Amino acid sequence: MRPRFTAELLDQTDPEIGQELIRVRYEDGRTDELRLHEYARMYAIPGLYEQVVHDRLGCRSPAQIAAMLGGAVDRIGWDRGSARVLDVAAGNGISGEALKRERLAPVIGSDIVPEARVAALRDRPDVYDDYITLDLLDVTPERRNALLQRKLNVLSCVAPVGTTHEQLPPEALTAAAQLLAPDALIAYIHDPQVEREDPITVELWAHANSDAELLERTRYLHRFMVTGQPYEMDGMVWRIRRRG
Repeated sequence: MRPRFTAELLDQTDPEIGQELIRVRYEDGRTDELRLHEYARMYAIPGLYEQVVHDRLGCRSPAQIAAMLGGAVDRIGWDRGSARVLDVAAGNGISGEALKRERLAPVIGSDIVPEARVAALRDRPDVYDDYITLDLLDVTPERRNALLQRKLNVLSCVAPVGTTHEQLPPEALTAAAQLLAPDALIAYIHDPQVEREDPITVELWAHANSDAELLERTRYLHRFMVTGQPYEMDGMVWRIRRRG
């Protein structure tokens, strides 16, 4: 079905990442303006996120991270059919679709934004076995046990991990690792323009009672900025073996 709106990125000299201004024009003449990282509002309009972030700005991270995970699964000798993925910061499920294309089963989708779950179930009801609203830094014992019973062994995070307020905290990533099988793969992205050094290190994993091996680090085109300039990210894949 054709969207009943059109979206345009308004002229801005050099907006802060996430603060890009979008104007939505509806068929009935109404208009609305919102910022790129106003996720609750973005997800509430079916197709808006895809039209702006993927069609206009050419976001490649879901496909990139899924492909990196698929390659890592192959290199360590796992069968792709044995991969059971926890997809965190999953938004409206675009990342889950990319995982399925790589024959990696996205068992659980999760996001801290409640509207993301609504959008994923609305737009992509067949991608995940389950989708939960989850704060990785505040997981109840009951939720933790339920997730451990799913025997998840891969984590995908198509969101920047770092120490600024809009990024997924490193502690959240290491907490997520505790929800996985003792031998697991974890992939995420890091924004070198915001933080030069990736805060996820072997030492951090050791502090989280895990031995870690960095299998791949690749710089790639994440998307384009509204100015037309390329916006690059680093994609990372770790193999994590929990002690004890």
